[in-house]
Amino acid sequence: MYKEFDLIEGSKTNAKSSRRKFLRNSARATGGLAGIMASGVAPAVAQPRELKMLTWAHFVPSSDEELKVQFEEFGKAAGVKVRMDRVAHLQLPALLAGEVRGQKGHDLVVASNSMPHLYSRHLENLNDLYDKIGARAGGWTSPLFGKGRDGKAQKSLPWYFISFPLAVRTDLISGIGENLPDTWDDVYRIGSKLKKRGYPLGIQLSHASDSSNILSGLLWSFGGKMVEADGKTVAINSKATVAAFKFAKTLYNDAMDEEVLAWDDRSNNVCLVSGKCSMILNPISAYRAAVRSKALIPGSDRQIHQTITHILPPEGPAGRHMSASFAGIGVWKFAKQKELAKEFLDFHFTRDSVDKHLRSSGGFNQPVLKNFAMNPLYASNSKYYFAQYIGWYTHAIGYPGIPTAAAQMVSDQFLLPDAMAACATGKHSPEEAAAKLEKQVKRIYRRFNKKA
Repeated sequence: MYKEFDLIEGSKTNAKSSRRKFLRNSARATGGLAGIMASGVAPAVAQPRELKMLTWAHFVPSSDEELKVQFEEFGKAAGVKVRMDRVAHLQLPALLAGEVRGQKGHDLVVASNSMPHLYSRHLENLNDLYDKIGARAGGWTSPLFGKGRDGKAQKSLPWYFISFPLAVRTDLISGIGENLPDTWDDVYRIGSKLKKRGYPLGIQLSHASDSSNILSGLLWSFGGKMVEADGKTVAINSKATVAAFKFAKTLYNDAMDEEVLAWDDRSNNVCLVSGKCSMILNPISAYRAAVRSKALIPGSDRQIHQTITHILPPEGPAGRHMSASFAGIGVWKFAKQKELAKEFLDFHFTRDSVDKHLRSSGGFNQPVLKNFAMNPLYASNSKYYFAQYIGWYTHAIGYPGIPTAAAQMVSDQFLLPDAMAACATGKHSPEEAAAKLEKQVKRIYRRFNKKA
């Protein structure tokens, strides 16, 4: 599917050395023959163990194929059976809830976005492993993700995130004598000029997950925030939020078409690939679609992907910020193979394993580990140069607090997109939109704060 990216094959010597090292460590962990004799427990060969993982079905199937290879490699080295189950991401919440109710199921589970907070009481504390992995890879770019309800215990290891760079048509921008935009003011100026030429900016103001991510980034870039750093105190009704709403209104009126009010997550991709949109904020999927389809610039024999590049999200008065969906992986407290599950995570979060997982996804699985962000795949293609740095500016929902269940509900109900859309279309003034949003958000946070 992503033919231009070939997996980096490590040397056979290094691979064998790694496996031998892993086996030695596993032997130490089990205590060897002395441990068996002291405990009276028969060795694993007489009591077959099975390590089970539940993950969401990745939209790039080769990513899951690589994960399965690594899982099976670990199982072979550890002398245990492994089973990896994949489910559609919309089915995952119900399956996780069912396992919690029954207190049985898989050992390793995907625990993304707010799930570490929601299932804090049922997930293992991974602080030691988090610190160990972070220390050997330069630390984590998003230290708030994966925390439990106390804001300290690491309930899920940050696996990867799927970023939202600004995808731009370089031919259109150079055609009006402009350089690539760096700030939101640049986006407004360039977008306004190009809309007059029939090439509007495409940012959803609608019930789409992309909209929640993009508009959160815009809000933060102007200094606005849903909640304080404590993750509980609602702070949305502020001068900074009003300024962000005013900007969104002007941006909509001067640089966008009204169709963005009804867009889904696919619409901006289509707009860019069809040749209509000049700029969108989106993962690299739009560019990849243009490559696969070999879509042409209307009225030209030139393929449109040749004119598309990606740059960092725009900077605002309060800095450069963007939101994204974060994938995490945790271990149930009721798991039968808790220690074995942690050993696999230690094995999986190494440079070689992370690199292969990233490449198998075509670049989508961006590492949250600082030293792994500077990946050769990104450096080898100018279209992905942004990816090495965007992690420093990307946050999970609930920022500047941890991702909580309340923050997830605010996002899932599209309250911010609705408020900005109402402001953009003149239904509410920026001040009225901020005040209404405050009431809605406070209602949700009161409910969840009582449960905490």
